[in-house]
Amino acid sequence: MSPPVLRIADPERPFEVITDASDIVIRAVLMQDFGNGLQPIAYESRKMQSAERNYPVHDKEMLAIVHAFKIWRCYLTGADVTLRTNHKSLQYLRAQPNLNPRQIRWLDYLESNFTYKIMYKKGANNIAEALSRPSAQLAAVL
Repeated sequence: MSPPVLRIADPERPFEVITDASDIVIRAVLMQDFGNGLQPIAYESRKMQSAERNYPVHDKEMLAIVHAFKIWRCYLTGADVTLRTNHKSLQYLRAQPNLNPRQIRWLDYLESNFTYKIMYKKGANNIAEALSRPSAQLAAVL
């Protein structure tokens, strides 16, 4: 018998949220380490609304983060969370001096509701990005 594809979340363990955005889709994976590497708890993706497709890349990546945290807030509120993104500048989000009003609103939402750290993960190794790849490429990431 093979192990389940998705695991049930353990509120005592830290969470990892891995996000990605393309030109038309945002996606995320919620994961936890149960002692044998990270395993998925949930997957999320959605098409961007037409206005969102006009956002700069930085805002699209941030949209994916905010969407994931809103969807999984029941798991992430009060939990230790590591956020992995393939957009390197988001590592320094809290220190950026010139945020636009949308970014300020999103950052305020994240900061007032969650405890998290942001880590950069190269795009080619991002499991959330793999959700939109052909299955042969997906096997290489997993």
